Amino acid sequence: MFTKLSREKNLMRNIELDNLFVTEYMPYAPENFVKVYIAGLSLAHTPDNSIDELSILLGVEKAVIMEAFLYWAEQGIINVLPADPPEIEYLEVKPLSAQVKKFSKAKYESFNNQLSAMLPKRAILPSEYNEYYSIMEVLHIDVDAMLAIIAYCVRLKGESIGYPYILAVARNLAHQGATSFERVSEKLNELALYERELSAILKALGSKKSPDHNDSQLYIKWTKTLGFTPEVIISVAKAIKKGGMERLDSKLSKYYENHVFSLQEIQDYNDNRDKLFALTKEINRILGIYIEQLDYTIETYVSRWLSFGFSHDTLILIAKYCYAHDMRTLSVMDETVKRFYKQGLLTESAINSFISEAISIDEDIKRLLSKAGVTRNVNSWDRDFYRTWTYSWKMPMDVIEYAASLASGKGNATAYINSILASWHERNVDSVEQAKKCSASEPNQKNTVVTAKSADELNALFAHLNPEDI
Repeated sequence: MFTKLSREKNLMRNIELDNLFVTEYMPYAPENFVKVYIAGLSLAHTPDNSIDELSILLGVEKAVIMEAFLYWAEQGIINVLPADPPEIEYLEVKPLSAQVKKFSKAKYESFNNQLSAMLPKRAILPSEYNEYYSIMEVLHIDVDAMLAIIAYCVRLKGESIGYPYILAVARNLAHQGATSFERVSEKLNELALYERELSAILKALGSKKSPDHNDSQLYIKWTKTLGFTPEVIISVAKAIKKGGMERLDSKLSKYYENHVFSLQEIQDYNDNRDKLFALTKEINRILGIYIEQLDYTIETYVSRWLSFGFSHDTLILIAKYCYAHDMRTLSVMDETVKRFYKQGLLTESAINSFISEAISIDEDIKRLLSKAGVTRNVNSWDRDFYRTWTYSWKMPMDVIEYAASLASGKGNATAYINSILASWHERNVDSVEQAKKCSASEPNQKNTVVTAKSADELNALFAHLNPEDI
């Protein structure tokens, strides 16, 4: 290929969608079929135009994609060329009046007569007949099977039922392998067995509507695929205030994802969920933030913090610490929680002990700064230096205090103290007397450049710590 579009340029490329497609074909086509047609057209000029790519893009199964293309082929606006995999050729879109496919009158004469007898009060237009013929030929549904499906839908919805609903039921059954009269009858009889249970579920939801095919499919999913008992489903339905069957489906799917099946397990899960929501709201309140939808916060932060071993009360305590230090976002609190976890500080008593020690250290640092003539607040750099002097170099406190007195009147007092102590540490000075001897021979260190030693990151969390805020 001599020329090609960059990925970015290709993503910005417009596709040409015929107005006739929008006005004459799209209104009567199943929703997924429209999506397949448009997405396929969009991918036609890209290297990634496989059926797998289309399936991922749309979140639609490959079998549905192929059915969609066969549907559009029946409409005469694409060709499905024999290949492995089949190739899809987009054609010029012509007016429907020029695209009406001719079906054998003799082949469908019996179907037409039985359908008319089934719906004596309804005028059936040629376009509706053609839709039935088309789906039977595309999905290989037997005539008797199609009539059984129509009779089932009429029984559910009455004679005024629209044919799109019938076609949707037919597609659903065909995708389950029910295309013969025997298989369709078997499936429909199975669905009929669930009507009493479905009526009880709808009653529990506060709905007065009669069960339909979609409800039956959901019930099969809940009982056969997800493994819930009718008793559990009805119990969950009673707790739903609005949203109907869709909300019930969402609830049961969430329980399934969390391996919660029995009434007791659901009760425990809901109780814990309520506590999680309450804890998350309290943490947000302390930090001074408001988030209406808490699910993401719970899953991303709070549940993980609890899995580390922190209790609800400990997380509240940490939130207060974060607020006191102007660290008022969930991401910063997350870093704080992880630092506590690394130190093995998981309980309130452990964290309070740590903070008490930090407060005591701050008092020592403040006293050293005072000896150096500094009156500002203690900061994280001061704590890093102090930890180096005491924990790493193990300098005696009276030696550190003497170094602080030498720093009086100097700029950047802690850095100056650090340079003096570093020099003494190299000479193994461990008393004030030795320090005084060294000081007499020390060069002027006013402009010494000092690099801070690494220290416990947690010390930096407690700048301006006020115990009353804890």
